[in-house]
Amino acid sequence: MTPEEMRQALLVSEKTGLPNRRAFDESPADEWVAMVDVNGLKKFNDEYGYEAGDLLITRVAEELVGAGLDAYHDKGDEFLCKGSSYQELRDKLAQARAWLKEQPFAVMCLNGRVADLPGADFCYGIGTNLEEAERSLKNQKEAQGLSR
Repeated sequence: MTPEEMRQALLVSEKTGLPNRRAFDESPADEWVAMVDVNGLKKFNDEYGYEAGDLLITRVAEELVGAGLDAYHDKGDEFLCKGSSYQELRDKLAQARAWLKEQPFAVMCLNGRVADLPGADFCYGIGTNLEEAERSLKNQKEAQGLSR
């Protein structure tokens, strides 16, 4: 592997295939940033296992990209997105959320059975920088009774 190939590999999340936080930090800044957090991943992992949780994270990544978002996998169940306007991010995130919630999610349970789960969900916050987006996300999760 060449040094450039190694460098590029360091910019991709192994779990999702999306660019990672380092790639986010190194890419040109947009005017608006969104922070996305998958709801209930710990409970999901406890009930269905970590492999199922990883599949859920991958599914969220696919929906974010499918909605046309410039998405990055930050860590665990957190994603970052960039956009040129608040409206653009809000509309695309709403679309990704709707798709994710509408589609059942089949997983292999810890007991060896396959279960069709209701669609997953995520919360997001939008701001002109990461700090604003994180505050917005925290406020949204508190309003919904979810802990961050």
